[in-house]
Amino acid sequence: MRLLTERLRYERTFDPKTLYDGTGNTLVLANLTAWGANANFLTNGGGKIHWAEHINPYSSVHALARGEPQAFVINETGAGSAALAYTLLSGRPTVCNVTTGGAADLANSSFTDSKFHSIGAILFAALSPEESRWLGVLQDTSEDGYNTIGTMRARYGADACVVVDRSFLGKPTKFEEMLYKMQDRLVNSKPVVVVYHPEVMKEDVPWLEVPWREKPREYDKASLDTLVANFAKNTDGKKVVIFVGEEAARYDGIDELITQLSRLLKAPTIYTQIGVSAVSPDNEFAAGHVMLGYNDYALKLWESLTTDHTMICVGFDPFEYSTNQERIKANGIVITNYDHAYGTKNGTFAHRFEGKYHHVKGDLHLVLTEMMKDFRRQQLKRPHVKVPKELNEDIYVAPPSGFTNMKLFYQELARLMEPGTIYCADVCKGYLDFQRVNPHPLNGIKSIYFHQGSLMGKAGGEILGDRLARPDLHIVAVTGDGCHEYFGASLGRMKDLGLVLFVLDNGTHGLVDWGLGKIKPHLPPDRRLTHVPRNDYVGMAVAQGWRGSYLDPYSSDMEKIMKEANSLGTQSMLVQVKVHPEDDLGQNRRLEGLQKQGKIITM
Repeated sequence: MRLLTERLRYERTFDPKTLYDGTGNTLVLANLTAWGANANFLTNGGGKIHWAEHINPYSSVHALARGEPQAFVINETGAGSAALAYTLLSGRPTVCNVTTGGAADLANSSFTDSKFHSIGAILFAALSPEESRWLGVLQDTSEDGYNTIGTMRARYGADACVVVDRSFLGKPTKFEEMLYKMQDRLVNSKPVVVVYHPEVMKEDVPWLEVPWREKPREYDKASLDTLVANFAKNTDGKKVVIFVGEEAARYDGIDELITQLSRLLKAPTIYTQIGVSAVSPDNEFAAGHVMLGYNDYALKLWESLTTDHTMICVGFDPFEYSTNQERIKANGIVITNYDHAYGTKNGTFAHRFEGKYHHVKGDLHLVLTEMMKDFRRQQLKRPHVKVPKELNEDIYVAPPSGFTNMKLFYQELARLMEPGTIYCADVCKGYLDFQRVNPHPLNGIKSIYFHQGSLMGKAGGEILGDRLARPDLHIVAVTGDGCHEYFGASLGRMKDLGLVLFVLDNGTHGLVDWGLGKIKPHLPPDRRLTHVPRNDYVGMAVAQGWRGSYLDPYSSDMEKIMKEANSLGTQSMLVQVKVHPEDDLGQNRRLEGLQKQGKIITM
């Protein structure tokens, strides 16, 4: 069976209770496996060995689909990213399990995006034995060492953390309470951090089961009724803009509802780099991306808003790369199914709007469906709006001979990716240039990744999690040469997963170098401190079992490469793209804020 063309439809036949051997380790493992959290990403060692011994090493996506617990071994940073990506694409919780001390800090660098992006994944971190304090234990997790408990609580919040300590001994109800707390957070798209003493988890605990319960599909009818009752009065004859955030991209089929809403309200529809995945290519009101890699029409629309206008947010992305720390100069209606998500103040986003604010909590599908039913009963007076087909105004200056025309590259990439492809971008030019060149939603192509942590090299773990979660989809990623340094040595672990990875070889930390050229144009290139040594990335990948290809600077062989990528079996492929260091294609509104910081500092 080819990996990329057939979706696995196995019944989850594995019996999780067979894992239980009487200990706390296997009690928790069996319950998590029953919840669907059978994918584990880890580096083994230390106190974690008592947990990991009960999990088979990763063997196949077939075994994962059947519900067997599997452990994919990768470095801690990659494990954190992989767990989050797996949860995003599968809809099931995932486990990242690390050992004591610095290992937790490495995983935290990537796993923190779970808090930013509302991802219900689980981080397990082992603690040093309680009696080892002041004895100089290796990777000391006490307050005198890494202060693991304090660090986790500070980073994720006290509500997110469970500490399995000696108070659990002889009290099975504590394990039951822990499992219920974990489940409550997971179904509400919130991460859970379990810091545990291995000597406690390995003790005998009587069997108990906490069944998985999905989050009810519901909405706040009172808040929706208030919205509908006042909508015509507040918006008749006035501009309405729809903003689509990444929360919407987690709902299958929501693009059709958003198209209906756009047409009903004659509302230009803007989107973030992930929110675009919830917008249909058939939506004639699609008006482009905002902020990171923005499209000119969308940004002008954003800047034209006043408190006489209304923005309806189907999910709201509070991130700097989505809203640029700005207060939106309009009345705001935010529809979200999250409670107290990252970026909220007192549970809402009212502080992000200059005008009146209305908050509707509930399942996005239900809210949009019910809202449009009521809107259709009203005779809304909507001004005629026509969104132009061309959403950008600038003229790209092609690079010197021998370097890739990046506008053509991203156009060809979008054209040649097959429907049923996940596009993932690392912290490089690939996560602003792609949407700059491709302003409209793409047929069957979903951009699904996380970015608020801005961790270089995160794509290495993301594409791993993506593949194990969705063996039926193509996985295509763009990373930079600087990002590649963070995960390049682990490519051998992913050689048989049918991944496609483009490496932008520009000899520099491109995103930073490009930004510095605009913020500090007087600074000589060598003083930007962004140099990356040129490498043979294809050779490095081939040595680790991948296929490799050097892209022709004129992209003349792009069709051949993508044909091979789209028909690839299980062997992964890396493509090296030679990019001019001064290539200037995308846009990043964040640069204006950085420029202001510099002016304040130098005054």
